[in-house]
Amino acid sequence: MAGLGVIYLFEGWLRSYIDSGELEPVLEPWWRTFRGPYLYYSGRRLIPPPLRAFIDFLALDYRGVKCGR
Repeated sequence: MAGLGVIYLFEGWLRSYIDSGELEPVLEPWWRTFRGPYLYYSGRRLIPPPLRAFIDFLALDYRGVKCGR
């Protein structure tokens, strides 16, 4: 966002930055359609705290709450 490079990430995670003009899309005709990451993990009750935090982060973004914004 400081004009220092190019990023390749899930469009959904970048859409608000593109819409606000903070990021400028390039090579749009070659963008792949992909909803975002899928996370598979065991259903154990004792999930390590770092994994729990990551799962919660992804779940918030999936529900439409823009993380990091």
